[in-house]
Amino acid sequence: MKTRLASLALVALVLIGAGSLTACTPQLNAVAAAREQIGQPYVSGGESRAEGGFDCSGLTYYAWKQAGVTLPRSSSAQYSWVTKIKKADLQPGDLVFYSSSRSASNISHVALYAGDGKIIQAHKPGVPLSEDDLDTWWTSNLIGYGRIPASALKG
Repeated sequence: MKTRLASLALVALVLIGAGSLTACTPQLNAVAAAREQIGQPYVSGGESRAEGGFDCSGLTYYAWKQAGVTLPRSSSAQYSWVTKIKKADLQPGDLVFYSSSRSASNISHVALYAGDGKIIQAHKPGVPLSEDDLDTWWTSNLIGYGRIPASALKG
């Protein structure tokens, strides 16, 4: 009886450990890396704390680089590079794109989808990095959503 209980306990620990491993995806690592930067200053062209802060595409570039994926550096290049998806398909780690001119040919802002209807973003000078509601932030300038290509996630 004791041997059976010990075996069951071991199986339970293995299953719990396996569940934890599946939660450590590049997407969740990117979200965690971005979330760690909340409160950092906006710096035009910035992509690290060492540079004093981040701009919008610098934050997404940094977050995904921490997860082992190198994105293009600008928001417009990131928009061209991602696989376009619908809002209903959003998952943590996906990118959300905006344009001040409301044109997909002129992407001017990118944010990282954090899940639960939230985005993490670097707004503009004077506004620290923050986590905001997707459905209330600059919705009139929303262009679309993108997912990191599967080919970039493979080692």
